[in-house]
Amino acid sequence: MALLSLQQLPTLLETLPRSQIGAVLFFGEPYLCRNAAGQIEEALLADGGIVHPIDGDEENVHDTFARISSFSLLGGRQIYRVSNTRLLYSKHTGKALWERVVKARINGQDEQTGRALTAFVRSAGLSVHKDVLKSMSAAQWKKCFAFALPDEELAWTATYLRDTDRGKRAVPTAANPGDVLIELLEKGLPPANMLLLLASEVDKRKKLFKYLKEHEIIIDCSVATGSGAKARGEQEAVLRSLAAATLKEQGKTLAPELMPILLDRVGFHPVALVNELRKLMLAAGENTAISRDDLDELLGRTRQDALYELNGSIAEGNLAEALVQLQRLLNNGIHPLAIMASLRNFVRNALLFRALMDGCSTPFHPTMSFNSFQQQYLPQLQAGETWKKEFSAHPYALYNQFKDAARGSLAQYSTWMELLLAAEFRLKGSPANAELVLHRLLCSMFDPVPHRTSVIPLPPLAKSPARITIIP
Repeated sequence: MALLSLQQLPTLLETLPRSQIGAVLFFGEPYLCRNAAGQIEEALLADGGIVHPIDGDEENVHDTFARISSFSLLGGRQIYRVSNTRLLYSKHTGKALWERVVKARINGQDEQTGRALTAFVRSAGLSVHKDVLKSMSAAQWKKCFAFALPDEELAWTATYLRDTDRGKRAVPTAANPGDVLIELLEKGLPPANMLLLLASEVDKRKKLFKYLKEHEIIIDCSVATGSGAKARGEQEAVLRSLAAATLKEQGKTLAPELMPILLDRVGFHPVALVNELRKLMLAAGENTAISRDDLDELLGRTRQDALYELNGSIAEGNLAEALVQLQRLLNNGIHPLAIMASLRNFVRNALLFRALMDGCSTPFHPTMSFNSFQQQYLPQLQAGETWKKEFSAHPYALYNQFKDAARGSLAQYSTWMELLLAAEFRLKGSPANAELVLHRLLCSMFDPVPHRTSVIPLPPLAKSPARITIIP
């Protein structure tokens, strides 16, 4: 019948109980999909019924088809909700699913890595077992997932994959599961039955997607990514809508001037926003309004996140944003010397990677692809013995560090180190106001002709970038 956005969901909720819809597909941001599905379940179960949850990672789709096409002995509406459905996966969703695997692994999220890796394997119709990926050839990978084989050892995948399908006999089927579902929906499900499908990634070219769009309901829960004005505006709109719905649950209010502070501290994390708001509502007790004191006490940014954002703003060359981040750190009680230590580590790493970049026989360019970085650039650096610890990180994290370092010159980072040293001496050895010292430091770092104000003479690091020496 239609492809709807989240903004159109309230209108759908008014008409859905009276409609003869057999299936609804939700795709996009996982929490938003679950939240939208929950609202539909609440509307449909007002007169009684039950939800039958099904985990798509463990699902036997033919068992699900048998259940949704059978009349139930239970009274009321019977809703079958399949989370992480595989019906809309294909080799064309492989790259997006692999990016989820890489991101979860870099963040140290073992459970999410395992689930994402399992979904990735099954997106190509492969059986899940520990050895399925590590011995795959480049040609096989390209055929299965429609993108180039990553140039890295894939033995680590065995850690996250279970022998779920090893030894199982394949059950021959006469038709593709998507075609079977289309046939069931065309015949019509029992009046009390409804199927809800939730997926983070879908292949819109699949026959099933086109059928659901034309004859059933699809709700697009995806949100633009990135830091551009359009993407951030869309993200903020989604978060504000979610915040308003969460506050309404307990009849609480948040002053308009506090909403930007809340959104800024949480960032675009819908689950975190809802959880933090519920904590704030509990802390408010019998008070209707959530106060600034509640916000500051329960929802200060973590030290690591805030320091990371400051370093990111400096790497991007955004002085205005860096000054804002610095003020937030100081307002949240982060000690000035802790800020200095974080800046020193950040600049030291930038100086190191820039020096290695200039001294490497293979030139690095910010536009270099990740595969080229892995295949051509990183092996040269890892061949040495000096920086083993620095190069033990995940290749994608190293790739991003090199891209950040490429934004500045060796002379610029050398100057920054001198400015940091001078500022640290002022903080430790003079009564100067710490806030003014840090503000002056940032402004000096972005000055195209910075004034050298080191309290001790610092010798040049090298006469040429290619011969720079950095002591670990």
